[in-house]
Amino acid sequence: SAVMLILKGMFSNVSAAVDHATHHDYNDLTMLTHKYRNLADIEYRLKHYTKFMSYREPLGRDVSDYRQIRLHSTFFRTSMCKKIAAYNRKISTKKSQNTGKTIVDTWKNISFPQFINYVTRFHGNKGKYTILNNHWRPTNLICRPCHIDYDYHIDLEANTVTDDSSFLLKALAAPQWLKMPKANTSGNETKYSFLSQLSASQYRSLLSLYDTDYEIFNYQRPNQNG
Repeated sequence: SAVMLILKGMFSNVSAAVDHATHHDYNDLTMLTHKYRNLADIEYRLKHYTKFMSYREPLGRDVSDYRQIRLHSTFFRTSMCKKIAAYNRKISTKKSQNTGKTIVDTWKNISFPQFINYVTRFHGNKGKYTILNNHWRPTNLICRPCHIDYDYHIDLEANTVTDDSSFLLKALAAPQWLKMPKANTSGNETKYSFLSQLSASQYRSLLSLYDTDYEIFNYQRPNQNG
């Protein structure tokens, strides 16, 4: 999304675009299914526009999302963080030993398991997966690779991602200074340190949420403890 914001002319440097994309959840991008578009308009764009998508390993993506929330205090002040806290208050009566308040009353105390509680709250109801926040919605429900014939696919986990993204940006006639931002990969050790905090039930729900992504993008489903 950061690259799209730059190509749209909204930003002239990658870091500012990445920061904006992290905090504003694609609100400044006009989607293919925009309410003012008719079917003929959509079909024209699918036929004549250059189409590309990028993807990454699903659970590593969740860990990165959570870490971004923790690192960016402004993002904690959004309604999303309030929703995460409210959902955990709803499903848990556990109290903080120190304050007597629920452990998610303060945003900075949202734990990774509590974050995953919210991400997987529609477990078993795939019909509602499409309303999940774009930061953790399954990629196949955002990009629809089974329905759209993309010209380019970028695997952000691949060793060739730098060359692949450079080739794509050249094909798009992007500014020469523009480079595809590297995926905010946490490394396996960090990823598994977070995943090991989950209960077996939470981990199964998380894998179930991204089951189709694992099938489509041919990623190996990780063991919880590495």
